[in-house]
Amino acid sequence: QIMPTKYKYGEGERVLCYHGPLLYEAKVVKIQLKDKVPQFMIHYNGWSRSWDEWVDESRVLKFNDVNVQKQQELQGLHPDKQRKAKKKEKPRKEAEASSRRSSKRMKQEQQESTEPNHHQEVKIVIPEELKKHLVDDWDFVTRQKQLVRVPKSVTVRNILKRYEQHVATIDAEKSKSGQIEEICDGLLEYFNVMLGSQLLYKFERPQYAEFVLVTCLLLHQWMKAVSHYYSLMSMTF
Repeated sequence: QIMPTKYKYGEGERVLCYHGPLLYEAKVVKIQLKDKVPQFMIHYNGWSRSWDEWVDESRVLKFNDVNVQKQQELQGLHPDKQRKAKKKEKPRKEAEASSRRSSKRMKQEQQESTEPNHHQEVKIVIPEELKKHLVDDWDFVTRQKQLVRVPKSVTVRNILKRYEQHVATIDAEKSKSGQIEEICDGLLEYFNVMLGSQLLYKFERPQYAEFVLVTCLLLHQWMKAVSHYYSLMSMTF
């Protein structure tokens, strides 16, 4: 007879979970066994569900007096991070009330609208591995105030080009039709338009603005140099 797997934490259990250098109060939502390693779906209390994530036992602690004391000691060691994190968090009751108000408002708008809605909602499933990178990126930029050095050798244009090449190896017909190239061109255009105002975190935007300014100045100088060169050439002839 196969004995059921016993996990260190149960579904619905109140726990403490590491996120960056700090411990946060959380709840175990789901449990799974992946490659014989227990994984726990964690919801951070007061945080949006978009931050729910799968973690292993190494990041989870029992909610007891000893670990709560450890949580407070870590907060004392990183007061700036805790203060910034509090600005991001909402109390649970406030978050739930806000969610109910939003839901009620959406229903009212749907009832008041007499025109058919032709917009189709697009749901993007983010792989867990990519989600971990996004969480780390959020932590580095918004809480640790670290910036990526620019320009980077690998650009969005490079990534989209590689995707085009990948599609060509698995679906030559679709690649020849130009559909993938058109889609990638559209994504690149959207990225360039939305980068400064929507895609960057607030702390990254001054760096972006400075980079754009320097690039524009260099381009302006280059155009003046080219114009001067052609003027000299015309005078010579």
